[in-house]
Amino acid sequence: MTAAREWIRALPARYGRRTLIALALIAVLGLGLRAVAVVDPVDDPADDSRAYYALAKALYEEGSYGGPEFRDSSDWSPGAPLLYAAAFYATGGAREGTARIVEALLGVAAILVVFALGRRLAEAVGRPQTASTVGLLAAFAVAVYPPFIHSTGELMSEPPAILTLPAAVLAWLWASERERPWAWLLPGLLFGLTAMFRPEYLLVGVAFVALTILRPRSQLRTDKGENCERPGAFRARVLPALVVLGGIVAVILPWAIRNQVVLDRTVPISTGGGKALYVGTYLPADGEYQRVKAILAERYLGRDLEPGSAALDAVDPAPLFDRVAERYPDLPRDSALGKIGKKNLSDYLSEDPVGYAAMTVRKAGRIWSSGVGEAMSSTPGRVVQILLVALGLAGFVLLGLRRRWWELVALATPILLVTAVGTASLAAPRRNEVLMTLVFPLAALALSSAVAAILSGREWSPEQASSPPS
Repeated sequence: MTAAREWIRALPARYGRRTLIALALIAVLGLGLRAVAVVDPVDDPADDSRAYYALAKALYEEGSYGGPEFRDSSDWSPGAPLLYAAAFYATGGAREGTARIVEALLGVAAILVVFALGRRLAEAVGRPQTASTVGLLAAFAVAVYPPFIHSTGELMSEPPAILTLPAAVLAWLWASERERPWAWLLPGLLFGLTAMFRPEYLLVGVAFVALTILRPRSQLRTDKGENCERPGAFRARVLPALVVLGGIVAVILPWAIRNQVVLDRTVPISTGGGKALYVGTYLPADGEYQRVKAILAERYLGRDLEPGSAALDAVDPAPLFDRVAERYPDLPRDSALGKIGKKNLSDYLSEDPVGYAAMTVRKAGRIWSSGVGEAMSSTPGRVVQILLVALGLAGFVLLGLRRRWWELVALATPILLVTAVGTASLAAPRRNEVLMTLVFPLAALALSSAVAAILSGREWSPEQASSPPS
């Protein structure tokens, strides 16, 4: 407690009172916008939102993941239902509003974490005088970004991951500067939590284990804080990586054991990958979930429904995918859908490779050209979204010009891997939602640098930006 009090007292000296006041106002703004979404939620939540609430409610009321009436409950990642069920236990009732309050509070915490990540990037490129500005710009973006507000009005898995992903990346960068290997446990735990909320981030966590081993010599440190040379380099590389891996495993192992017992097969987190692969490889529907669902509704129900319509949203998708999976009756549904998805990939690539490649490009565009909810799906919203992504790319360029490869790799790895997963499977705007917490600090860095260059009255050039390698 004494250390915590001293840390709090040191905040004004570290960041400045004006910065802390501005950050507090941004946090209050973010909380206020999310409070509106709590009391006035989305009128027609997505299928996944209904599923997450049903799973959390079953955990609270029946002590089971989905209950006897819930089919294929393991298709959904368990992190969000477990978190919301814990909130139900804490408050004594399975109320949607309780879960949305948890989402809102996590959103406020994400504002603070992204502020710290923005400051870290500004200091890395040698701009300590604008570090607070970059952090505040990034924090403000998190506070007001419409998809984050929209998701608070539903019960989804993204809001918790919006906090844990930037926290994991920030903790990993922090651990790289620490002298003791156990500092790497924190990023490992955070990457494990992120994977529990969004299973595709398990791949990201594994990638960071590899990056921990492969980090450059300048990042290797002995227990005394000195740069490490052989023979200590092996220990300095492998031990931290094992600690990161241990943190990830510690989080997901209990659920993996549960899946082994319940499903009688090895499933680290969830089984929804087969359905995602089937949808993402279905070329006639351009790999888009709503169009696939509309085609299946017409095929099996005889109903011609418009993709994205309320009538189609009201259709339970489970029986439709069950019918598709009947092609392989001896396999579990997700395995059958995954097998069909692999066959789709093979067939379409051989029959129409150009068309499939074009679909893949369009899917990448769908991931990044809009966001969840009406605001970012509109034309002005798409313009803003594309501008933010362009500024994020400019931030990467700036990190490269300043030779801050370690920070560049840390932020680029989740973005590239999750985008690749989306282009191979489901490519909805939801894929970018969690990743935007990494884009905002990059965009703030680029915007702040551009404004500083304009106000300086001189032309900015790569030569002026260069600095010694990190």
